[in-house]
Amino acid sequence: MSHHTFKTAIFVSERFPFNVRYLYPQFTDGQVLMKSGVVSLNKLNYNMLLGEIEFLQSSDTMIITKKKDLNYITVAQDTFMYRTGYLQLIHSGTVRVYLRDRIKLKDVVKKGAMGQPNRNSQVDSFNSMSLEGNFQQLIPTEDYVFQRTLEFYLLTASGELVDFRKKNVLELYPDKEAEIQKYLKLNKVNFEMKADILRFADYLAGL
Repeated sequence: MSHHTFKTAIFVSERFPFNVRYLYPQFTDGQVLMKSGVVSLNKLNYNMLLGEIEFLQSSDTMIITKKKDLNYITVAQDTFMYRTGYLQLIHSGTVRVYLRDRIKLKDVVKKGAMGQPNRNSQVDSFNSMSLEGNFQQLIPTEDYVFQRTLEFYLLTASGELVDFRKKNVLELYPDKEAEIQKYLKLNKVNFEMKADILRFADYLAGL
């Protein structure tokens, strides 16, 4: 995955142009379906930097606030649900796979004595935003390292999300362990690559 390092005080959003910050090249027709059955039509886009699905209202960009009341959201041909973050359905049918696609702060390098880098473990502390939705200005003496990350999840029959990993797959298909082990031996699966995940999901759906 690509990553960016920033060394000067500047709003983060200014360093991520629209086509990098958003999943879709423009705000696109979509539907927001609430658990109550209410459906609203909007121009929607997914902001990977904020991890928010945004909609246009007049000339403003707004985020959906009542996330616990969401059933699901569609944007173009894609479907999203919300579980402590937005997840995109990338494989449907008997094997349902969801993707969490984010641009995350991976590291903060503080400048110590004599200008030497001093890695800061408090990465999670960078989460504040101004009221306008822009990130707070960065501190000039720190380097912020951002990286786009893909996380894949399986939706179990009981509606639970589990990491799409070998261990979890074998637990979900205990009677097919020998066949799955054989597949994994013949087909190297990178569990961080979307194409590998989709091929493996196709195989699991055919079991």
